[in-house]
This record gives sequence, C-alpha cells and structure tokens, in this order.
Amino acid sequence: MPDTRFGLQRKIIIIIAAAVVFVVGVSTYIAMWLTRLPVEEEIYRKALAQARLTAHQLANKGTLQNSETVLKALRQVEHDLSGIKECDVFVHDPEHHLLASTNPQGEHFELDHLPNVENYNEFERPNDEQIAIETPDDSFWVIGTTIYDQRQAVGCLNFKVSKSRLNAVTWDLVLRNLMLMLASLAVVILVINAFFVRRVRGPVKEMIRVMEATEGGQLHLRADVTSNDEIGQLAMHLNRMLSRIENFNTELERKVMEATAELARRNEELRQINEELFETQKSLARSERLAVAGQLAASLAHEIGTPLNSISGHVQLLARRKTWDAGSERRLQIIETQIDNIVRTVKQLLSWTRKFDLCIERLDVRRVLEEAVLISSPALEFRKIKVKTEWSKECPAIYGDSGYLQQVFLNLINNSMDAMPRGGELKIRLLSPPPDNGEARQVAVEVADTGAGMSPETLSHIFDPMFTTKRIGTGAGLGLAICDQIIRQHAGTIRVESEPGRGTRFTLHLPIDCRAKMEVVASAPGVPAPSSVA
Repeated sequence: MPDTRFGLQRKIIIIIAAAVVFVVGVSTYIAMWLTRLPVEEEIYRKALAQARLTAHQLANKGTLQNSETVLKALRQVEHDLSGIKECDVFVHDPEHHLLASTNPQGEHFELDHLPNVENYNEFERPNDEQIAIETPDDSFWVIGTTIYDQRQAVGCLNFKVSKSRLNAVTWDLVLRNLMLMLASLAVVILVINAFFVRRVRGPVKEMIRVMEATEGGQLHLRADVTSNDEIGQLAMHLNRMLSRIENFNTELERKVMEATAELARRNEELRQINEELFETQKSLARSERLAVAGQLAASLAHEIGTPLNSISGHVQLLARRKTWDAGSERRLQIIETQIDNIVRTVKQLLSWTRKFDLCIERLDVRRVLEEAVLISSPALEFRKIKVKTEWSKECPAIYGDSGYLQQVFLNLINNSMDAMPRGGELKIRLLSPPPDNGEARQVAVEVADTGAGMSPETLSHIFDPMFTTKRIGTGAGLGLAICDQIIRQHAGTIRVESEPGRGTRFTLHLPIDCRAKMEVVASAPGVPAPSSVA
C-alpha cells in the first residue's frame, strides 16, 4: 500500500498552512507597526485630557489647600488610568514647592526646572497650558499641566505616563488579529480538506482501485465520473484507456486463439503427414522385401517344382509295384508325404508373394466364423480345447471374400490350438463397435486363447515372413504373414495382445464396405494399410 503520511492532500494543506502562517506573521509584524502609532496617539491624547481634567478639578474644588486630599486625588487618577506611573503637584504659594507626589521615594519631575530640556527625545507643547516630553530611554512621557485658579497660575500638575501600556494594547490588538487569522486558517484548512476528500481524494482512490483491479485482470471495471473538472476528465480518459485496453485484449485473445487453432490444425496435419510418410517408408521397405522374396520364391518354385514333379511321378510308379516289402512301402509313403509338404510350402510362397484375387460379395461374418469353428471342431475336441463364442445381435453384414476370410480365421484357430497342446479355452467374439454419426463403420472379431503367450520380442516379428516359433517341420512361418496380407487387402487391421503365461488375443477390424478402400490399396501393390501389434 502507498505511504499516505505525506500524501498529496496533506502536502497541499501543509504548503497552504505554511504560506498562510508566513503571510500572517508578516502581516502581524506590519500591523503591529501600523497599529502602534494610532494607539500611541490615543494614549497620549487620553493622558493629556486626563491631566487637564485633573488640574481643573484640583483648582475648582480648592483641593490645593490640603495635601492629603490632593494625594488621594492623584492616586485615584493613577487607578483610573493604568498608564500613569507617577503624579506630582507643585504650588506657587508663595514659593514654588512640591505639594503632593505618588512616588514613595519622593523623586519627582519638575518641568520648569529640568536642565537641558532640548536634549530629550521630544519636546512638545500641545497647548498653552501643557508641555510634554519623552524620556531619553523612550519609556515614558512626562506631561506638565498648569493649574489655574481664576485665570491665575497657582501650580503645576506633572504626569509620568508609561509607554508599556502602549505595547500591551498594541500586542492585544495584534494577538486578536492573529487569533482571527488563525481561526480563518483553520476554517480554510477544513474547507480544503473537505474539498480534497470529496472532490480529489475520493475520485483518485476510486481510480487507484480500478487500476489495481485492472492489474489483476479485471478489465471490465470503470471509475465513477463525479465531476467535469480535471479530476473528472482524468477519470473519463482512464475509462477510455481501459476500454481500449479491454478491446485490444479481447482482439488479441481472439487472434491468439485463432493462431493457436491454426497452429494446432497444422501440427495435426504435419503429424498425419509424418505418420503417412513413416508408414509409406515401412510399406516401401516391406514391398522391397516382398519383391526380393517373390523373386526368390518364383525361382525356387521353378527350380524345385519340375524335379519334384518328376520324383513324385516315379515314386508313384514304384508304389504300384507289388514286389515291395512292408518297410520299402513305408519309406515310399514317407518320401511322398515329404514331397507333398515341399509342394505345399512352395505354393504358400507363391501365394504369399502375389496379390490375392479377392471375390468381393456381401457376407455374414457370423456364418463364416461358425463354419471355421465347425471345420476345426474335430481337432479342437481331440486337443480338449473348450470353445466359447459370443456373437453380437446387431452386427451388420460386410463386403469381403468369404473364402479368404475363412482361411484367416482357420489360421488363427490353428495357431491357438498349437499354443494350447494340453488343452485350454478358446474364445471367439464378433463385436459391432459404437456407430459413428448414427451409422456403423466396421465390425471386430476377437480370437483369444489361454495358451503360453508370447514375449514382446516375439510379438514384434510375428507378421514377418518365414518367422516361426514352431518346431521344425510343423510350420513355415507364413500363416500370419498371409493372414496379414488378406486383411490388408480387405482394408482392415490386425491387432495382437499377448503376455507370457497369460495367453494371446488377436483383434481383427474389418470395414463394413471395403470396396472404395480396396481401390486405393490396389493402386499401390504391396503397400496396404498397416497392421498393429500391442
């Protein structure tokens, strides 16, 4: 919070107070000197008038005959006029002498006998019967008044008038003026304080509050405009500036959101392009491997097929002869069986290296699965494998080749049987995923077993050609590669999940209508949609 001990309001009040005090001090000093002269004249005139009055009273009442009466009258005069410090009465009866004095030491002034009167500060004769002088220290007036009795001078009355009364009266007037000015100063300060509280401090605090709230992000707040003066104009300009800042901030947020959305869209496009590029590179590499393997398979088929056909023909001719013993016939059967295995392997190589000629028709996936289970049921029963099926009631028909899809299902079932030589459970499910925009887009087939499972390293190679974990003579490593090729040509995907000791689950996703996607696949032989392994 800002330090308000010397805020703008107090600074202005202090400056005004200091200026007023300075002006009051100077004006008081000037007033003191301007007031001193009229006050001095007033006291001087009163002292002269009192001297004439007292001299007249002493002469008319015959008071001069009794010194005690004269002294009493003089003391009454001192009491009535506080500025008189000493009164002396001189008489000329018959000689000039002091009749009475209020000075207890008996010292007195006798103007008629004062030496060097011209050496005093001032010598004045206000009228014919009075004379006045100032003492050298400028502290007193000495006023002498002639006492007449029937127009004959019979004595002299002297007053010693102190100028301290002049100073007291002057200071009294100055103090009154000073108190009035200080009271006016207090009223001015109160008025200025009230004005600042209402017209300056309140609006400024309101603007500070709005600015602090604006720093916290509340750009919608505005300061109250209570006047049309400079403070009100400042508040209006502040509100105008806040409105521009709010509009600028809103526009900036909108542009940032648009730029962020555009950047996100471009990032998504870039990600998709990168994924497509990566998959294209993988597919190109796969195509290169397929081309090499195809050339090799074609060469092997050509080089091995003709001799095998000749050997097979001669073995069949030898088998028709009746002169062979039982052992020789047994060996001939073994030779013929192995030749058939070699021929089957070569055919698989040839079929894997070329694109399958699919016969697309509308089919019921459930019926194809049931036929595959029925074909495999003898082997399943022999191996004591329990089969559980689960068919979705709302699964739609799809477009595909029933023969090749059945080959895929049979291959997966055979793999599951090989993974469970001592029996187990095989679960086959036909699912219809949630529809997209009210229309189903694909179906899913799950084939799960409770066999030995596979390690992550094995999972990464199960779709590679010629890769197998079976014993020699029980598999060529082409079954899953062929399944992957068939599903790819149907624009579908295969996903496999497996853990050692917890079985394996294959999930096939087949589109409802693969015909449009098949055209894209057909335009790039050997570059089908990728399968996924989990």
